[in-house]
Amino acid sequence: MMKLCNYSLWALLVGLFVFFSASAAESPMLAITTQGFSADQPQEGIIGEYPRLRVRIEATGRIKELVIRERSYEVDLAATRDKNNLHLFGLVQNPRSYPDVTLNLQNYINEKIGNEGEYEFLIRVTDKNDNSAEKIISVHVHKTKSVTETGIDEKVRLLQTDLFTLERVGTEPVKGSSQFGIYWKNSDTGDVAIRIIKSENTNTQLGMLDKSDFDSLQTMEQLVQRVAELDDTDTVLLVTARDKAIGEVFWISHNDNHYILKVMESSAYPSVAGTVVTLKGYYKY
Repeated sequence: MMKLCNYSLWALLVGLFVFFSASAAESPMLAITTQGFSADQPQEGIIGEYPRLRVRIEATGRIKELVIRERSYEVDLAATRDKNNLHLFGLVQNPRSYPDVTLNLQNYINEKIGNEGEYEFLIRVTDKNDNSAEKIISVHVHKTKSVTETGIDEKVRLLQTDLFTLERVGTEPVKGSSQFGIYWKNSDTGDVAIRIIKSENTNTQLGMLDKSDFDSLQTMEQLVQRVAELDDTDTVLLVTARDKAIGEVFWISHNDNHYILKVMESSAYPSVAGTVVTLKGYYKY
């Protein structure tokens, strides 16, 4: 009888351990993150010409409510049946029960905001476990020909943001690199460091920047001035395996065009054709 009791107690303890371990491992993630910009700083744009402004929602507990409020406008994107509400935030379908979704505030700003000023978007997501998270996105909308508190006037162009993908398989050319006038060489180390260098017979210049520069530089004038403070270098060295290059920021000037790039994903893995190295992220221009 004593052995049976001891076994029952042992089985109970094991069962409790497994239950609580599984519960901890399966605790739902709920997050609102900005893509290519910082929510800590107001974003700048011109009336009717505002660039893409993406916000990522991740809810492993599945989206129950997704509320956006801007002045008197308020909508639950997870409940609305109005296609125009979805269009305003770059959606085609209602995101209810989705584990993740990416919003784009661009359409709303360009179609619903016609006056110069400062505006705030409150974004609140609730999952099916009734966990909630919220974030405020601030935007400054300017007229094309006006001097603002930030010093932006008709002669200063606001930087636009877009996505980039650079990839090289073995010794093949780097896909997506012609726009920037670069290529790279791989190292043979386990972490696969790459040396980004200027393409032959080009006027390309490049160099590293501080990680904070991607968010703080808002205009082409600011970017050109920042680059003028730096020395042109022969290479930009990045360690690519297992996302080790995430957050790295560097600048490129090519054919009188200026770019600032921020790495959001990096990977390197072997293949029959050779090592596949990929960089993905955002660039401003």
